[in-house]
Amino acid sequence: MVVDYLEHLAETVAGALGAASEQSPSAMDVEIGGTAEAGGEHTRASADLTAELSDTDYGSFAVGSGTFFAAAEGGAETAATNAYCDVEGADFVFTRTTTTTGENWSETRTQLIAVDFACIDTGSTLMITPESSYLLDSYQQVESGNVATVNFDVAVSATHTDADVSTGAIAIEDTYSGSSIDASLAIG
Repeated sequence: MVVDYLEHLAETVAGALGAASEQSPSAMDVEIGGTAEAGGEHTRASADLTAELSDTDYGSFAVGSGTFFAAAEGGAETAATNAYCDVEGADFVFTRTTTTTGENWSETRTQLIAVDFACIDTGSTLMITPESSYLLDSYQQVESGNVATVNFDVAVSATHTDADVSTGAIAIEDTYSGSSIDASLAIG
């Protein structure tokens, strides 16, 4: 749905510029990912990521999001999460990363939207990348055991594309849970 909206925006811009026939080839590289780690007697770590990169007559579009969560109860009770996004070859990039940390848990969410218009060459990238962190005085109950999960949905739709996803999940009884995802998507 977001990609459809972005494509409509690109069509509108191309029409306003009268440059639909003067398209330049699009090439865009996107990397998005993160980690979640929890240390303690009972731990949870999860990494969830979605990303889509598509190419149309009017430009290339990337949309992605990731949520990384860790919690620990008993023992050390440490939890840490992080996320990252990197885009090359786009005219416009918006990423937002928010980390919320409680007494024994952490969650990082990241969102990405990038557009490379085929009808214009801006010469530089307009980047908007707000980041925020919040500390909460809250405690998360963790079910007995140690669990690490990874979920992802990554898609590219165009010719000359590539998608590479690396994941990892490990749980060590009464000690640790860790999850990670790194997705690289490319057009051109």
